[in-house]
Amino acid sequence: MPTPLRLTHVSLHRFKAAYALENVPLRPFNVIIGRNGAGKSTLLEGLQWIDSAVRHTTDVACDRYNGISDLINHRYSAKPPGFEIHTRWEGESGSFAKYMCRIAAAEGRARVDAEELRLGSPDAPIGNLQLWTDEGVRVTAEGKFSADDRLALARIDELLTASPQRVAGTSIAEFWKNAVFLRLEPTDLARNAALRRPSMAPLLDEVGSTLPSLLEELDNDAREDLVDMLRSVLPDFRDVEVTRSTDSRIGNYSLKEDIIYKGKAGKKAFKIPSWMLSEGTRRMTAIFALLVHRPGPSLLCIEEVENGLDPVSVRIVLNHLKEASRRGIQVIVTTHSPWMLDDVDLADVLVVRRAVGDTTYTRLADDPASQNADPRVRPGGRYIDLLES
Repeated sequence: MPTPLRLTHVSLHRFKAAYALENVPLRPFNVIIGRNGAGKSTLLEGLQWIDSAVRHTTDVACDRYNGISDLINHRYSAKPPGFEIHTRWEGESGSFAKYMCRIAAAEGRARVDAEELRLGSPDAPIGNLQLWTDEGVRVTAEGKFSADDRLALARIDELLTASPQRVAGTSIAEFWKNAVFLRLEPTDLARNAALRRPSMAPLLDEVGSTLPSLLEELDNDAREDLVDMLRSVLPDFRDVEVTRSTDSRIGNYSLKEDIIYKGKAGKKAFKIPSWMLSEGTRRMTAIFALLVHRPGPSLLCIEEVENGLDPVSVRIVLNHLKEASRRGIQVIVTTHSPWMLDDVDLADVLVVRRAVGDTTYTRLADDPASQNADPRVRPGGRYIDLLES
């Protein structure tokens, strides 16, 4: 079994809103809050860039931003222009992994300028995927990797063949294989879709359009767990069903709900297709389906998790996400809602600020104003006080 590793720190250099964002600390459960334009999404987009480059190529990872030029922080003037992303993982046994990639813009393309992975323990690294050589080839102890539009990280379990290195390398590969980044769109969550997930695709795509294939992968026990989660918010739901269209490769999903009906029973379970469900119900179905899938996501990032949800539903969804983080699913969500902070631990809140073009991330628990606050003031109130100070 791969050694379980959790992402503990991220640094972004010259990436979007972050010029020199150093060692943002991450816990099993994290809530990021900040004003519009502060850079809340920058951290998630840096991680999502790696995820997309691992699954595809560096150019594909830049396509969503209309190419690499829009990803490079405007304060950076050196040549060649580019950005760096640094990450650190840690395991309970003291194992660790440190990964860095430097991406340069060359003739409108995004090429890998340098890449390094250190594996092992703080006292005894057991393997290094080193920087480029003068000939432009990344070298490992096992061989060479020369494709300048691909991260060697994508093939790390192949490149590191020695037993201790391979175990740690496989853990990193599995981390990205099972990472999920969501900006769920209500329209996409209701569309017919293929019922089989492509091999390189995440468990659920960013907008949620592949939800039918995710539901199709769930076994009976997982579907029962999904229904239980939905009933914790909407107690009249009884079942989830995937239906196939004329083309058996395409389908959609429905939820069955108890509705008052004429007759002796007084009620009947009606099948409600996805396009007739509320926006919030679709979003919760997608999130809960990810939480019951086995294996679950290694990392689950959700932009503005409260969108489309009433206050009670937000609280219940947060509780399910926190429980998932205790089972090993690392969770990062962004929000605009101060009152939502009152349902999470102070240590789990990251505050994003932007001043004079510079973005910073600070733990709310570490902010001096928060530390000096009346202990009776909840996290949401402390955040509002920071905005007004």
